[in-house]
Amino acid sequence: MNFAMLDVFASVFLMVFLAELADKTQLVTFALVAKTGKPGQVYLGVLGGLLCVTALGAIAGAVIAYFIPLPFIRLISGVAFVVIGCYVIIAAWAEEKEEQEDSSLEGKYVWARAFLLLFLAELGDKTQLVVILTAATTGVLWAVFIAGFAALALVNGIGVLIGDRARHFFGTKTTAYIAGAAFIITGALVLLGII
Repeated sequence: MNFAMLDVFASVFLMVFLAELADKTQLVTFALVAKTGKPGQVYLGVLGGLLCVTALGAIAGAVIAYFIPLPFIRLISGVAFVVIGCYVIIAAWAEEKEEQEDSSLEGKYVWARAFLLLFLAELGDKTQLVVILTAATTGVLWAVFIAGFAALALVNGIGVLIGDRARHFFGTKTTAYIAGAAFIITGALVLLGII
């Protein structure tokens, strides 16, 4: 790896890592771990989703930006987060026993839900735009892809750990309420154009 590639790698890694700390992607990871209690399955799904969306950004980001306007993506993202937040709160409120969660579909296919949620959450996100623009301007596709994915994997690994600890400390139901409220607030901030 030459110095130019190393410079691109370092700058993309730092931009993505700092931009994703306490962002909606980390929030999704936190909420899924807190709700399901399956950090390994969540992280597996998260990594898969992030791998795909980062590759998509590095390879075909310019095409996506051409066909789907960013304001539309932001609108859909904001509404989706409000809906997800309401769902998380309603599901926590309606859940009568924690044991029922283990026997329902809620505990199954955790990795697939994590994959889909993280893929959709990052589609058109500011860090995907960083990957798109950096790949387009530098031509160092692999360095951009690896740096972006590594930063996202690290940030969401932290989200897995925090979600698991919060679930043990507060309990599944309270943590779900906290995560649901955070989703609603995040969605409102996206819709207002604040984040």
